[in-house]
Amino acid sequence: MSTKMEKTEIVSNFRKRIHCSQLIVKQWAEELGLDEETMVRMAAPLAGGCCGGDVCGCVTASLMLIGAEYGHCLPGDFEGNECMMEKAAELRTVFEKKFGSLICRELTGYDFSKEGQMEEAFASGILFERCPDYVNGALEILDAMLEVDL
Repeated sequence: MSTKMEKTEIVSNFRKRIHCSQLIVKQWAEELGLDEETMVRMAAPLAGGCCGGDVCGCVTASLMLIGAEYGHCLPGDFEGNECMMEKAAELRTVFEKKFGSLICRELTGYDFSKEGQMEEAFASGILFERCPDYVNGALEILDAMLEVDL
């Protein structure tokens, strides 16, 4: 499954305040048998490094999808837990190698925990310039990690 999005589509969604994290889960929800609206709502506060410049919303949303596919839910499922942790580590490692960081404020140059930084980031255009690459990079990683097992 190729989930790559056109940059213009990503930017258009950003302008409408649909965030990177939401775009990630939206692309995979149906394929994983998840309710798209619920997933998009759940991913909303992950954007901008959980609205504070921490781990990039593309990464945290991707980790949600790794959990949906590989997560365990039964007490004592040590093998399932180990598999999920390996997949999560793989995703983080590949994203960081590709982009140099997992941290939103490092990727964008803006700290969204500080007042006015989100507005400045939008005004500067940096989110429209850099973040589409992070969205598509995360989607490519997910394609490689999830497609094999579906």
